[in-house]
Order: sequence, then C-alpha cells, then structure tokens
Amino acid sequence: MTEGILYVLHGRRGKIPKSNIELLQAYLAQSGIPSIISFLEGQQQTLEDGVRFLQDRVDQLTVVPVLLFSATHIRWDIPRRINAVIRSDRSFNILKPLATTEAVFDYLNQQLQSAVHQFPNRKILIVAHGTPHFPEPYQQLTALGDRLQSAINVPILCANHIGHHLVKEVLAEETAPLIVQRLFLTDGRLANRIKKNVLSIQPDSIFLPTLEDQPVITAAISERLNQYRLAVNQ
Repeated sequence: MTEGILYVLHGRRGKIPKSNIELLQAYLAQSGIPSIISFLEGQQQTLEDGVRFLQDRVDQLTVVPVLLFSATHIRWDIPRRINAVIRSDRSFNILKPLATTEAVFDYLNQQLQSAVHQFPNRKILIVAHGTPHFPEPYQQLTALGDRLQSAINVPILCANHIGHHLVKEVLAEETAPLIVQRLFLTDGRLANRIKKNVLSIQPDSIFLPTLEDQPVITAAISERLNQYRLAVNQ
C-alpha cells in the first residue's frame, strides 16, 4: 500500500499565507514521500484539492493537521470534507495535532527558561486560541502549563482567546507585568490582538515569539509521524 501525506494548515481567506510554508516545503522535499500542503480556508490549495491530488497517486492518505489542538477543524471539518471527495477505494488517517508533543514542550521550556532568566520574578501567561465547543484543548493547555511550571519553577497562568478562561478573566486579579507566550503557529492578526488585549491590562508585559517559522513545527510533525508508524507496525 502506497502512502501520501496531506499537510493541512489553517490558511486565510483571500490569500495564501506565507507563514511556515518555506519551512514545510523544505521538510516535504526531504521526505521522499508524495506530499502536499493544503489549507482549510481560502480558495487556493484547498483541502479538497490536496485529497484529489494524492488519491490519484497513492492508496492511503496520512493527514497531518498543522494545528495545535483538537477542536472543530480536526473533529468535524477535516474528516467531513475529506469524506466528501475521497474515492471509495482510498483510505485516510488523521494524526493528532501538535501541542502535546515533546517537541513543543522542549521548545517552550527553553524559550521560557531564557525569558525567566532575563525577567526574574514575573509570572508567565500562556495564551492559546481556545474553543467554546470542547473542554479538552484547555485541559491539554493547563496540563502543558503545569508541566512547564514544574520544570521552570515559576507560576504559569493559562488563558484562551475565545471560549472559556479568557485572558481578561484569568488576569482579573493580576497586578504585575507578565512574560507572555502566545501559543500560536503564526504571528498574525490573532497573535497581535492578544498582545493588544494583554497590554491593556498589564502594559509592561513582555511577549515571546510564537512558533511561526520555527523548526519546532517540523520536529513536532516528525514526532507525530513516528508515533503513527510505530503504532501501525506493532
């Protein structure tokens, strides 16, 4: 059975985003496996286009969501849209998203350790996108925060941009500047909105880079692919 890999990014309406594309293209070129990048939003390089491209070349599609948490896109949108266009003699598997990988933990641990050394005696705020539909993403975020807090020995707060546990709620009783880690794969509109929101509450907070264009993304993808292949071969 031949395998192809479909890398699914969020995308943007009206344009193909540049964030992380060169990083992924270099990764794909080294893999030696039929692969394609597709987007959930926009009219170019759509998820459906990616499925049609691969299913003419391979029997089995391995879907890699280049997303952090399992919410609406992974649970509903991706399987529904793939099932609408995939041939009956083809199959697919959707891998877990990236936030709970060791690669992401190691990246955040290193980045936060460095920030704490530079800005001691500050709490850390980790902000994710959030969802109003499922509790698991926030549970995973807080588990990640607890693990990082144990490693760094600094109090860590976790908040969402939408849904529950919003930034303004989490910071309601905080009175000191923060070290802020926006847990996003891009440094775009939403990340900037979060920065503006936090600064309106704690003006002297400092902001660390997002994961955009960082090798941690491909390291996390490799980890997920290795886990999947190990499970298949057992």
